[in-house]
Amino acid sequence: MKFFLFRREEINVGSVKSSDSGIGLSVFAIPVSEMAFMTAVKEAVTITFNNAGIYESTGLFEGESIQKTTVTVSCVGGEETKLMEDILDFVTSESPKKKVMRFDVVEGKSSFDSSVSKGLNDVSTQVRINPTIMTSGDISKGDPSKEYLDTIGEIYFGADKPSLDFNHEGLSGYANSAEVTAWANAGTGGSTYSIAANVGDPLRFDGLSAVKGLSRPNVFIDRDDYFVVPNTYTVSGEYTLYVAFVTGDELGVIYGDDSGDTMGFCFGDVAYDASGGIDKARVASSTFKVRHDGRTGEPAFVKTNTDQGGTSNYGFPEAILNPDSGETCQVFIIRRDANFNMYIHNRFGETVGFIPAFTSAMTSGGNRVDMKGMTDGDLLIEQIGSGGGIVSSGPSLSFAGRLARFGVIEKDIGTSKSGQLAQELFNLYNF
Repeated sequence: MKFFLFRREEINVGSVKSSDSGIGLSVFAIPVSEMAFMTAVKEAVTITFNNAGIYESTGLFEGESIQKTTVTVSCVGGEETKLMEDILDFVTSESPKKKVMRFDVVEGKSSFDSSVSKGLNDVSTQVRINPTIMTSGDISKGDPSKEYLDTIGEIYFGADKPSLDFNHEGLSGYANSAEVTAWANAGTGGSTYSIAANVGDPLRFDGLSAVKGLSRPNVFIDRDDYFVVPNTYTVSGEYTLYVAFVTGDELGVIYGDDSGDTMGFCFGDVAYDASGGIDKARVASSTFKVRHDGRTGEPAFVKTNTDQGGTSNYGFPEAILNPDSGETCQVFIIRRDANFNMYIHNRFGETVGFIPAFTSAMTSGGNRVDMKGMTDGDLLIEQIGSGGGIVSSGPSLSFAGRLARFGVIEKDIGTSKSGQLAQELFNLYNF
């Protein structure tokens, strides 16, 4: 029997067995006998397969269907038909010499000269789990009444609704350039966590400007501005945090608690107060750095502009690092799983940073909280736009930019759904 083997990336902690978008599906193998048909566009060939879904049967609404599994591979421009012929020759050949047709981005080679396997996007495998509306090609959200109930701020969350969500709809009561003194929580946590106070004078601004880079109303937060989240919003275990913004500089602390224990997610060198809270923090770029409540050691961190741990190499803020072509609208998803491993996804949904779990139970004695790089402790959010009350003073710098969205889901939604959420947030807020 002959097989196709597609390898998009090294198998890593974010690898999944199915993905509507292809994000996180690292390796896929299938018998050539399941090939249904091929199509081509410029510089790419798509192979569609039968009997390659993860479900035996499905219950769908009228007009819906689960699309067949597809793999899209890049090829040399002008040689699309040749690649298709090469694949057909392999499939129909009776020669026993070659049993596996390989498209391997990791090793940068494939079975055919006309194919391209140099970058992450040169192989994309989609094993779909969500139904598609056949008339539009969009992913179905199910019953219209359910879609309405599970949509917050123009994003459909389904069963993964956030408990905390500050979005553009909550700014409708403010005129352009007006100070935002309150911001309703649209998440399931309700008004308990609605913002009713600020420090400084964060201002509401309209979107609809290529310079601002946002298509929806947003809040301009300067270095000495931040919002106060009441009633100590706390998540003890796994979570998924998302944020969409534009910044004109390197990034400072975007969220945290009052004491400086919880801090995230991009900041540089820090200085501590007498109790171990972070008192000062420099700005940084291409850095995933985070600490949680009750932890007093150096924050856990990893640089994103490397492929460490099988992640994608990604530098940010894009527009600062690449003023000519870098995107202004930035979207990030931060996840902590049930084992306290941590991940960060960029606007493409790619996993660009991974921090392995290091918990109090793993320390000598099983109870220390002062070790470097710990990933446990509660996510405690009392400030948005800062943490520990950091202001613009010397090396002490918090977030400065236009914040469009901030939210937390009290579960780890996984690689595939995080990738989808990142892309939907970017498509919503990008100008």
